[in-house]
Amino acid sequence: MEITVLGSNGTYPTAARPTSGYLVRQRQTSIWMDAGFGTFMALCAELEPADIDAIFLSHSHLDHCIDLIAYHRYAKYGTKRRAGLPVYVPEGLDDLFVGLAFYSEQTLREVFDFRIVGPDSAVRIGEIDLTFERTNHPVPTNAVRMLAAGRSFVYTADTGESEAVTELSEGVDVLLSEAALQGPAADKGYAHHLTAEEAGKMATQAGAGRLVLTHIGPSFDRDRSISEAEAYFDGTVSLAVPGNRIQI
Repeated sequence: MEITVLGSNGTYPTAARPTSGYLVRQRQTSIWMDAGFGTFMALCAELEPADIDAIFLSHSHLDHCIDLIAYHRYAKYGTKRRAGLPVYVPEGLDDLFVGLAFYSEQTLREVFDFRIVGPDSAVRIGEIDLTFERTNHPVPTNAVRMLAAGRSFVYTADTGESEAVTELSEGVDVLLSEAALQGPAADKGYAHHLTAEEAGKMATQAGAGRLVLTHIGPSFDRDRSISEAEAYFDGTVSLAVPGNRIQI
């Protein structure tokens, strides 16, 4: 598998850095994973958006899903239209878009086939198997594990410390983990995001092969995040940088 980073900023986009979004490819299979601010334009630079096989949205916070609206406009009014595209979401996210975009439910569902998934769900999209786990976040949020050709990765989505997400990550080749916060974990003021330190600890506990940090706040020193994670994980630590391709 290959993950192309479309965006990795936490919370809001900055120049050349959209928020969370990734393109996962395995041979002929393509999945758009999270659709944060600016990621649709980045997706267009990689392939014809009508050619993707499915979309996975981890949760309803707009820095992870807002560009689904851009895709809807493209798919309904563009020159290469698309209908019935599977979109895997936690409960409630489909209803959010009906209100957010001022679309009728029928108009929205002409393009998207929303499919609710959670901890008991397992799906196969083309050549990729997906399993899910609920994260430690204020709204329903799914982490996902993807497996293809014997190789695997986990995307934590947004989460605080979570035994369930750590178990989902057991033995993965790559752990793509949020690291929204910095500094000692004991001092963090918000329980529903990870520090870089906690991401490093999770990678060690899970026995992950590599750790890739994402969802770092735009004002943070990213080198500091790497150093804090490396203090707790002996494997390779890197950053999710827009345009980078991560080989699994």
